[in-house]
Amino acid sequence: MLPLQALLAFSAALSAHAGSTPSLTLQLQGAASVTDIDNFKVLALLVNTGWYTLKILNDPLSPLSTLPANTFEIVNSEGSTANFTGIMAKYVPEVAAKAGAYTTLKPGESVTVEHDLSEAYNLTATGAGAYDIKARNVFYLVNEQNKVSTFQAQVSGSSLKVHVNGRLAKARSPGSSTALSTSSKLANSTLLSKRANFNGCSDILKWNIGLATIKAHEYAVNAKAYLESMTTPSQRWTTWYGGWNLFRGYTVSYHFDFLRNNDFLSYSYDCTCTDKGVYAYVYPNDFGKVFLCGAFWNAPEAGTDSKPGTIIHEASHFWANEDGTSDYAYGQGACKDLARNDGDKAVRNADTYEYFAENSPGLP
Repeated sequence: MLPLQALLAFSAALSAHAGSTPSLTLQLQGAASVTDIDNFKVLALLVNTGWYTLKILNDPLSPLSTLPANTFEIVNSEGSTANFTGIMAKYVPEVAAKAGAYTTLKPGESVTVEHDLSEAYNLTATGAGAYDIKARNVFYLVNEQNKVSTFQAQVSGSSLKVHVNGRLAKARSPGSSTALSTSSKLANSTLLSKRANFNGCSDILKWNIGLATIKAHEYAVNAKAYLESMTTPSQRWTTWYGGWNLFRGYTVSYHFDFLRNNDFLSYSYDCTCTDKGVYAYVYPNDFGKVFLCGAFWNAPEAGTDSKPGTIIHEASHFWANEDGTSDYAYGQGACKDLARNDGDKAVRNADTYEYFAENSPGLP
């Protein structure tokens, strides 16, 4: 039998471990050499090296998601970064947590996810040769109260080194590029079944999309009108874009000028995505094609993180709309922080455009 002092010490050690911070280890694995980019695949291994069970969101930007997002940094021997050609998505961590869109790892458990890098990167400009590959190691953790926090995993070993030769870009079928229109015909709902192009969408989903496109157009028109009438930086402006200067004012106004002239009804909508934690995604260079996912169908018809707001978000990503936006921050809280800390990024952030357009809760 162990002495009482030893038992007490052991119990104290367990308590200390139970209250300690999470511990995750991330490692990339893959072939040292590949021929043709179609074979450019890596495995992301995530291990719970801590003392308690973790719920980790399947964030599209994290290695836990198989969506072809900008999850990796791929750099050649000269220091040039591979061209990203993948998706940009609308994602709200708190919504994903409530939907249960996470991976659960008990202490000592691991998960391995394969990534086809040819779906998201083009090596034509950076050329054949040696590449260093690093994965994004910031994850969202969900606690017992469904509260979300960020956590940085420890990376095991150095970057993965792969030599790539042969074909350096994946062949893609051309996408739609005819959705831009300066006409304003969206008010007529009889056009819903005549103008939009759908894939995998039931009649009720088509109807929901049609209503969302009409409201999205209204959001874009009203946002542009608001900007044109604004004489001094308003609370609405500073909340979402920070301090005003000529560059920021021009950038935002120009983006909304493009968005209000998009004919959202002539976009192509794909309803085959089943990811319940993601609202939607687009390929920025494939103008007018939007993939709608699980969270979109549960979104409200108006207000914060709404269906029409999602369309604004995704449309802002298209390069044809003033070079497109990025995803620097997801969710209202993070977007407000971005406005306070880096207004120049806020005017290039997709969720910020959505929240400014939705104006929910309403700000003067």
